[in-house]
Amino acid sequence: MGQMVFFNVAWMNYYKGVTPNDRPTHGGAFIPKYGYGFEVYNFLPHEGKMYGFVEAGCKPKLCRINITKLNASKKDSSVSDILVIWVARHPKEPSTLVVGWYKNATVYTDRQKSPANSTRRLPNGGNAPYFAIADKENCCLVPTDKRQCVIPRGEGGLGQKNIWYATGSLGQKTKAKVLDYINNHKCNTAPR
Repeated sequence: MGQMVFFNVAWMNYYKGVTPNDRPTHGGAFIPKYGYGFEVYNFLPHEGKMYGFVEAGCKPKLCRINITKLNASKKDSSVSDILVIWVARHPKEPSTLVVGWYKNATVYTDRQKSPANSTRRLPNGGNAPYFAIADKENCCLVPTDKRQCVIPRGEGGLGQKNIWYATGSLGQKTKAKVLDYINNHKCNTAPR
């Protein structure tokens, strides 16, 4: 497996769309205003693939992920063989927890449009964009009662940005802990 990156998203139970029993929380100002975020479909398979979104921290009209930090060149528009770790803040506790992962994912510099026939339909009628794609069998959504792997926040850990490359000594320790968690977790790729 290649590089690892942490993507911080809103908390949901299933990430298969907004339902009366599964609404996103702790996802920034956009979610309370509109009632959804683009990550609400991160674990809804489409034609054997999972398409994942993270808010990349946009400058005016430009949302990008710095994939050079994942060993891509400046000319590359994507990088493959990435372990994407999805994390979210627990709705009732201050902890940020691993909610799932995509193994062997491709991560893009720029937002990608969902396939035209996608079921990733947003309330505004559009399709949710994505930054990461992986084969469904390489993806795992951790059931809410099994989400126990805590990700550090603050100095050396996940900061205010939603993308963390986990560099430095704390980052290396966190990566080792997460790999151990993944290797010891039996996953149902399509819970619910």
